[in-house]
Amino acid sequence: MSDATDDAGTDDIGCLEALEAFYAYLDGELDNPESIANFEHHMSHCRSCFSRAEMERALTAHIQKSSKSRAPDALRSRLRDLIDKF
Repeated sequence: MSDATDDAGTDDIGCLEALEAFYAYLDGELDNPESIANFEHHMSHCRSCFSRAEMERALTAHIQKSSKSRAPDALRSRLRDLIDKF
């Protein structure tokens, strides 16, 4: 994939490559410093990718918060009964 050059003359990875690195970056799995710098540079000027990243961060935070809740005992008991029947 060819790189684009932004207005500041810096190479830009472009939206396609940013999307390919998107979840690895958000999950902290992007470990190459150059890849991280390129991704962050793209996010600093691409409103579309930045907005998507913010939405994904908010969604991830909401899911993590929700997963800390405990299901009611009655539901847990019903699920155990269903699992035992299999």
